[in-house]
Amino acid sequence: MPIIIKIKNKTNWTVAIILGLGLLMLSFIILIIITLTLMSLQAEGFYAVLSYVSSATPFAAFFILFLYFWLWNTFGKTILTIEPEQITVRYKNKLFTKPKIYLKKEINQFQVKDFQVEKYKLGTRYHFSLSGSTYSVILIQNGNETRIVDWITETKASEIVNEIKKMWS
Repeated sequence: MPIIIKIKNKTNWTVAIILGLGLLMLSFIILIIITLTLMSLQAEGFYAVLSYVSSATPFAAFFILFLYFWLWNTFGKTILTIEPEQITVRYKNKLFTKPKIYLKKEINQFQVKDFQVEKYKLGTRYHFSLSGSTYSVILIQNGNETRIVDWITETKASEIVNEIKKMWS
């Protein structure tokens, strides 16, 4: 019987409101302004369709980009399905992602890691969180670290790691 753990993203309301307004504005531009502009040009037939598509494409690209970030920020969830021989990581409400499957035989261990200070080749990045949500659940495969759940509290990360270890021990 698989164990399913759902972890809701912490919503950044500033980003959610700004991107929501951006989505509304882009929808207005695509549906109203471009349509009215093309109707004023008196274009007919195939030229009208081609003109509409060519002028709406950049706005549609930004709409999809904004939608990607807005959906994940506002409604995103990480769903871990822990089975006896594998872990499946699904990102609900994140566009263009497919589930990732990690086999038990390929995983060396699970850890909780604090990413408040991240060191890179070119420097250091500091992450500040009033709620303490700077921890991640990572798995180690052949010396490589892979984050499976990001930006949660230490207690939640420890609970997830303990649940995985309990299932696999």
